[in-house]
Amino acid sequence: MITAVPAATPAVSEPHFGNLRHAALSAFWFGSNFLWIPLTTVLLQSQIDEVVPQRDLQNTGIGVALGVGGLLAMTVPPLVGAWSDRIHSRFGRRRPIMVAGSLLTIPGLVVLMFAANFPMVLVGYAIIQFFFNAAGAAYAGIIPDVVPAQQVGKASGFLATMTQLGIGAGLGVTSLIGRSPAIYLILGAVALLSLIPTVWAARGEGQTPIPARPRRPLGEAVREFLRPLHEGDFAWVIFTRLMISSGITAVLYFLVNFFRDVVLQTKTGAESFTSNWLLVVVVTAIPFGFFGGLVSDRIRRRKIFVYLAGAAQAFVAIAFIALYPTAIPLVFALGVAYGVGYGLYFAVDWALAVDTLPDPKASAKDMGLFHVALTLPQAIIPFFGGPLIDLLNGPHGNGGYRIVFSSAVVFLFLGTVLVSRIKTVR
Repeated sequence: MITAVPAATPAVSEPHFGNLRHAALSAFWFGSNFLWIPLTTVLLQSQIDEVVPQRDLQNTGIGVALGVGGLLAMTVPPLVGAWSDRIHSRFGRRRPIMVAGSLLTIPGLVVLMFAANFPMVLVGYAIIQFFFNAAGAAYAGIIPDVVPAQQVGKASGFLATMTQLGIGAGLGVTSLIGRSPAIYLILGAVALLSLIPTVWAARGEGQTPIPARPRRPLGEAVREFLRPLHEGDFAWVIFTRLMISSGITAVLYFLVNFFRDVVLQTKTGAESFTSNWLLVVVVTAIPFGFFGGLVSDRIRRRKIFVYLAGAAQAFVAIAFIALYPTAIPLVFALGVAYGVGYGLYFAVDWALAVDTLPDPKASAKDMGLFHVALTLPQAIIPFFGGPLIDLLNGPHGNGGYRIVFSSAVVFLFLGTVLVSRIKTVR
């Protein structure tokens, strides 16, 4: 039984944290990305294109679905994270929520598997967003709880590697199977199996009760809850992540239709082409993500990786805007360039957050706020970007993609430049 207690202190970190335990601890991130990326970048778009036959409304439908899901992804993590900071059980604080949230994600996948209209797609996607984000929120608190401070860059590198491996494996399976009903069950099964090593590696977390904090008036409590969003270096980490995530989102979630309308100029083949292009991205990103985290610990510098990442990703967005490329080798070469930037950024993404946490005793709540920087763009940009693309594309052109992808360049520039405002991390 889980009993609520006030905010917890992190588990005592072990002096030595080996590679096997790092890999096991980050395994859930493999399963998470195995599920999320194929679902949100390929399967959802393809399913909406099927249930919304009007081509001039398909990007709008994608934007609405991602906006609704993104709203849940934005609100659930900090609230569930704060709750996980304040519970105590013999199974820990984080792990029971991770297991329950992952299990309750399965019904949403089943709804999507049988959805034959847009409202049912929305219902299934909302269930997945609510419960799997709850699991992810609890997981976000485990890294600062158990990983030694001197190894957070290494942990971030392992997380980046599991991110890319999970994306690559998920997209590979999706490319082979396509949008058959079985794909949703496979996504759910892998997500659940990835929990097993992580639950083992996080043993000992959250088993020590923590002292109660004084009760505060509601207004003061809310201000304290949100304080990390506007004070200190952690706020700059959140803001720069928000900008870079916005730049990624402005391109990523419209790739299926962009490749269909601009690159391939055909009604068929865009789904598998997108999966293959993203596979190129993640295969390129894997070594940069893994070794980037290790190098950042060794040289004690993290911001340089963000600068390089933003430049590489902005270059690809500019190439898409300026060239509207149709040469397939060029498009895949741009995927390689994007993978370099993608890997370098995620090599230090979590390390920057853990380095600047304002209160390690409430890590899951603050990491939940950090997670909002990833999910808020998913709620807002597709919601407005999808209708804008449909409106500006018109019957004889594809200018909407150029406008929305231009916003990606602006966001990436801001995220890259403003990371210099983080003072306590080099």
